[in-house]
Amino acid sequence: MKIIYFLLLFVLISCGPEYDTKYYKAISLDKRDTALLKLVTSEAGFYGDYQIKYYDKTKDDGTIIGNIKGDTLLGKFSYLSRGNVKSIAPIAFLKTSEKLKLGAGTAGTYMGFHVYLGESLSFNDSLFQFHPIEFEELISLKNSAK
Repeated sequence: MKIIYFLLLFVLISCGPEYDTKYYKAISLDKRDTALLKLVTSEAGFYGDYQIKYYDKTKDDGTIIGNIKGDTLLGKFSYLSRGNVKSIAPIAFLKTSEKLKLGAGTAGTYMGFHVYLGESLSFNDSLFQFHPIEFEELISLKNSAK
């Protein structure tokens, strides 16, 4: 009987979704701010850790979660802001080859969900363009200048 449970558990685990973990870094266009991203993706969606380190030594630090539609990742960013206030904001990334572009737009709420209003979401003037990095570099950057 134990063998059957073991085999059943093995089958259930092996049939689960595949996850892909990648690490990214971006420097703002004015070269004053840095963003760090740990992104875990599957066919169903994504989640991860996201941190923006500002030039004045403050940061926004939290988690992201959302869905993937084609080459676009849409979700929410739950974070502790520069002023030590818990906040939630919509977040969007556009995947282009190995890079990610951060989306921008007018944020609002619709039926309790944090979204970009109307057709305001754009990737044209992206503040951050993320490039892949190794895990060790991510840890080093997160620990620097705490």
